[in-house]
Amino acid sequence: MPKKIALFSCGWAFDLLHDYSKGVVRRMQGLDVDLYMFVCFPPYVDDETQKIGELNIFDLPHMEDFDGVLVLGNAIDHIGVYENIIRRCKEAGVPVVSTGRKSKDAYFVGSDNYEGATSLYTHLVEVHDVRHPVFIAGNPNNDDSNTRLETLCEVMTDHDIATDGIEVFYSHWEPKQTVDYIHEKYGDRSVPLPDAFVCANDTIAIAACLALEEIGYEVPSDTIVTGFDNDYTAEIYSPSITSVDQRFGDLGAYALRLLLDVMDGNKRNREVYIGCEMFQSESCGCSCLHDLDYLRRMHGKSVFFDRMMTTIFERNVTMVEGEMLSSVTFEEFETNMRRAFSSDKSFIGESFHVVIEPGFRKAMTNINAKFRTRGYSRIMNAIYSMENGKVMNFPEFESRKLVPYIDPDKKNRVFVFVPIHEVMDNYGYMIFCDNVDIVGNGNHLFEYISRIDVMMSKVRQNISLRVLNKRLVELTETDVMTKVKNRAAYSSREAEINSIIRSGARIEFGIGLFDINDLKKVNDNLGHEAGDAYIVNCCSMLCDVFSRSPVFRIGGDEFVILLKDNDYRDRERLMKKVISRMEEIAAKDPPPEERVSIAGGIGIFDRDKDDKVADVFARADAAMYENKQMIKEKRL
Repeated sequence: MPKKIALFSCGWAFDLLHDYSKGVVRRMQGLDVDLYMFVCFPPYVDDETQKIGELNIFDLPHMEDFDGVLVLGNAIDHIGVYENIIRRCKEAGVPVVSTGRKSKDAYFVGSDNYEGATSLYTHLVEVHDVRHPVFIAGNPNNDDSNTRLETLCEVMTDHDIATDGIEVFYSHWEPKQTVDYIHEKYGDRSVPLPDAFVCANDTIAIAACLALEEIGYEVPSDTIVTGFDNDYTAEIYSPSITSVDQRFGDLGAYALRLLLDVMDGNKRNREVYIGCEMFQSESCGCSCLHDLDYLRRMHGKSVFFDRMMTTIFERNVTMVEGEMLSSVTFEEFETNMRRAFSSDKSFIGESFHVVIEPGFRKAMTNINAKFRTRGYSRIMNAIYSMENGKVMNFPEFESRKLVPYIDPDKKNRVFVFVPIHEVMDNYGYMIFCDNVDIVGNGNHLFEYISRIDVMMSKVRQNISLRVLNKRLVELTETDVMTKVKNRAAYSSREAEINSIIRSGARIEFGIGLFDINDLKKVNDNLGHEAGDAYIVNCCSMLCDVFSRSPVFRIGGDEFVILLKDNDYRDRERLMKKVISRMEEIAAKDPPPEERVSIAGGIGIFDRDKDDKVADVFARADAAMYENKQMIKEKRL
């Protein structure tokens, strides 16, 4: 059995997560280890309840089922979430290595933020004479962001520069907030620019450069901008961002190495740091040691490929969307989903699973159904399960297994788990297999799971509304007293048959028209309760005799039976059966309300004579009237 390693991270910092997880996977090679990544995107949504639905994926795994756990702590900013993961690991007795955030109950691997930040900020002060910077921070409670701010203050203090005037803006890692801040404060040019915008990461730094350019400033001639992380986008951006390389790939490899040592019982230091490297580049006015022209040319060549892949992605998602939304039943939804996912694997790969809560199917018939908002059911439904390009059938499995099927012959498996939900209602999860690069394009992955979320919600609503509408129609077309179809239902069916007749299609049917005898006498002599019982008895007898045909109550004492199939072919025998049943009941001499006395007649559709159902109805009415007269004459 391979060792099972869990990795928890939010996917918003996808460059960081991608490099880190690739480092982990690189270190796994040749070892008997599988990686289970639990990823979500709560910072991408504004609604707090929506964030609950995203973060629920962290509650899927049972920690005691894993040999070790990795946590990318600086990507998990939500209050209590990181702490809860660490607590669960401790309770399960499973070793955990955290990166970017410290806990007394976890081992720690991190970049030497202090060393890297000191090099960068010393460079700003000593080379560029920065005296009045603005620090654009991440979240107020983020350790990395706070360390960088504290280091900036320390460097300035060491150089006898006052720090009480440093302005700090908390962007919450949102580029748009950074853009809005710069536009609002510096857009009218009434406020002078600072010496430098010192940003807590590269994404914020790029946003700052864009905002400054939009209001007519140039970087670095008008002001300096620096970042942190040294991701690829920041390196090829113009101006290329002066930053600090945290070596996230090495961090992932170091974290797994430390975790494996701890799992094997080897004693290790609880904290391990790797050095950061300052990346000097254009946004501070310096020359870059890398060949930026070459990197930008290579990026330019990749634009066509990226555009092509985006087109394929959009086509894939649109096809899945179309197939799923055309479903009118849960069974059709499953069939359409399998067809859509199997026809284009360009995004999902050769091994992919969709697992849903059992309540999702039940919710198809109940729009007010309640879902779990925390954790997952013990038994789940794998409505799509593909391994090595082969679609398999695993209708039910224990959620504790996490994956419906794992090929025992494949090594170094990577499973990426992402949530499916509607706001905070848990629908299930998807699993992308053996493709760590899926987290490298966080925008595509987030868009994909978001659109699947919307599709699942719409399918559920569409089908449940269809069921609800059907029930409403049944209610409006059902006679309250007898529970058979009413006049409205008959009118609807009559219109359908008239349409078939007009089309010239072959159709074979008859109409039986029946009228209850002496209902007025029963009502007048015994009351309407007895009259109602009399109606129900007569209706029950008709339903028993004509059991394969729909019965309609079209008036107080009048019933229509639409004869079809066997009842149509056996109509004469069934009419005789009606008479014999009435005679059997009469022979018992029951009280008047328990008697059954009905006059009836049948009309048969004749293509040569009839243009509409009413023509057949008229002949049935004439036959029924003739039968009623005969019954009266017998009594006389």
